[in-house]
Amino acid sequence: MVLHLDEVPHDRPVVLLMRHSVRDDLPPEDVGYLAPITEVGWRLARALGERLLGRMVTLHTSPLTRCIQTAVALREGAGVQLEVVEDRLLGDPGAYVLDGARAWSNWQQLDHLGVMDHLVSQSEALPGMARPDEAARFLVQHMMATAGDVKGIHVFISHDSLVTATAARILGLPLSLDDWPLYLEGAFFWRDEDVLHVAYRGRRGGRPGPVCALTQGDVLEFARREIAATLGLDSGASFSLVGGAFKSLLTGRRPRDLDLWAPSDSERRQLLTALRARGARPTQTRRFSDVFELEGREIDVPHEVMPTLDEGLDRCDIALSAVGVAHGPRDEWSVRVHPLAAESVRRRQVLLIQPLVNWRYALTTLERMRRYALDLQFESPASEETAVWRVYDAQSPEERAKMLRRYHATGRGGFGVLEEVACRFR
Repeated sequence: MVLHLDEVPHDRPVVLLMRHSVRDDLPPEDVGYLAPITEVGWRLARALGERLLGRMVTLHTSPLTRCIQTAVALREGAGVQLEVVEDRLLGDPGAYVLDGARAWSNWQQLDHLGVMDHLVSQSEALPGMARPDEAARFLVQHMMATAGDVKGIHVFISHDSLVTATAARILGLPLSLDDWPLYLEGAFFWRDEDVLHVAYRGRRGGRPGPVCALTQGDVLEFARREIAATLGLDSGASFSLVGGAFKSLLTGRRPRDLDLWAPSDSERRQLLTALRARGARPTQTRRFSDVFELEGREIDVPHEVMPTLDEGLDRCDIALSAVGVAHGPRDEWSVRVHPLAAESVRRRQVLLIQPLVNWRYALTTLERMRRYALDLQFESPASEETAVWRVYDAQSPEERAKMLRRYHATGRGGFGVLEEVACRFR
């Protein structure tokens, strides 16, 4: 750890994903939710905090007691007043666990060693868990996005299994029991141009290109993670998750909202029942949907039904929205990604699917294009925006006025749309 601290760059953000400090041994069948760190654990964490003095810029932690205490001790040792931010991707349940009750059976059947061996060497998901490679990459994407452009060391405190699995997947090595992190040991991640670098226990590696993308595997695992966190995997409802939530794969940030489409009116009623059973709180009824708040996410259930996932993608005007996953009542999943969505990512441009199906809402589409460009740091090409204005200009004055009213009803405002409309009216 000391050698890595001396060697990692000082001139850019560096993520340190580390194990918590020393705790006592856990009794059998006890996952240690409330287990604290020991006095030695406090002393060692403060000492590490002293070594991080002047370099530690943020502190993130699993919600479990020993991890929070480790963060507090690091902060005391460094003599800084950093906020300790809890992050459930680091634990309870963590990036690799989707359904805690289902996943616990894996530890009972395989024990900890068996689960760890699977996480570092196998590709398929264990019951109640995510596919390991996709989970590791999403966690790193999330941590790097959280660090942003702030130079210094961004500390993320977690557990041995999560640190080992993530380091193994990014290094591309099936790490063994001998490679598990000791207390306060971790893996370092940073970017150098288009390469993600990792350093762990004297090993170093690099991964070129984006960490996550709009691939079938990444899209599916993202959907499973979000559905597990909100509705759960046993809701019995059929629905499709479609649209802008999948931008989170590219940004690493938590999605603000989820659009859940039901395939029929009866399935829509079942979906609403399942949401309420999970504690979803109705917040408003919009013109086209009912809106709920659940687990910090806004869940939008359109009034209109969408019989198939393909039909849903056919209703999209922005290619990056033409991404979706259908979920069946018996844990069935299917994925669709429009080819232009992947092309948008490759070109880092917000592209349209033309001709515009929702041309009557073209002004709202223009605003969304610009919002996507801002969120993703993509370009909103002049040629694509011109296509929107071409649709608007081709309408009669009466129809243009209706389009403006629709924009007031469905747009959020901003991004210069109204100003440009005013110029065209003059």
